[in-house]
Amino acid sequence: MRREIIPSLLEIQELVLQLRDYEKRLKNLESEFENYINDNLKLINEKEEELKKIIDNFKLVKDQQKEKEDKVLIYREKLSQEEKRSLTLKNPKEVMHVEKEIENLKKQINNLEDEILNLMIQSEEIDSKKKDVTLELQKLREEFENKKKILEEEINSLKEEIMNLANDISEKRSKIPEQDLIEFDNLLKSKNSRAIARVINKEICEGCRLSIPKAVLEKVKKGDIVNCPNCGRILWLE
Repeated sequence: MRREIIPSLLEIQELVLQLRDYEKRLKNLESEFENYINDNLKLINEKEEELKKIIDNFKLVKDQQKEKEDKVLIYREKLSQEEKRSLTLKNPKEVMHVEKEIENLKKQINNLEDEILNLMIQSEEIDSKKKDVTLELQKLREEFENKKKILEEEINSLKEEIMNLANDISEKRSKIPEQDLIEFDNLLKSKNSRAIARVINKEICEGCRLSIPKAVLEKVKKGDIVNCPNCGRILWLE
């Protein structure tokens, strides 16, 4: 491997590391997106089910109210008939019987009206709850769509950056001799995407963070292509 191509390989290495970081971020972001979708769709479905039960309950109460109101109408009609009939009766026993029937009808009407009033109160409470849950559901859906859109945009943006990085790497690799690329790629695979390590603090290998022997360091300073005796990476002194 020639010394003059090391800077180009370092550029490629930095891009490879950046690409690896972006791919990791993309994987995490896609996992976050999937979890967010699943968790929040579950919340939305639960809220929809809650709203459906409220609506069904509201309908049930309204049906009960209508049924009792219809009964009141029937009883009132019957009461009116009995009251008219009582005015025409002469027989005391018949009068007593009708008066008892009238009293019973009035009692039933009063009971039904009390029940209707309770059902009206109940339906108002249910309707109020329905409005609250409807708003909660609307808010959940809006927040879900907004967050979903943001995550999708982040994912698409990251995918675009990854594609641009991959193209950039491919372009730079095309300018490197094949044999040098083979050696470089083998080191990349075996050294966690760090084939070349800079010498930092005058004597430390950036890759393994261990001191470089002086004899090796002298060769590096002369411009020789030398591998770190500790980690095997190609050493580079700028």
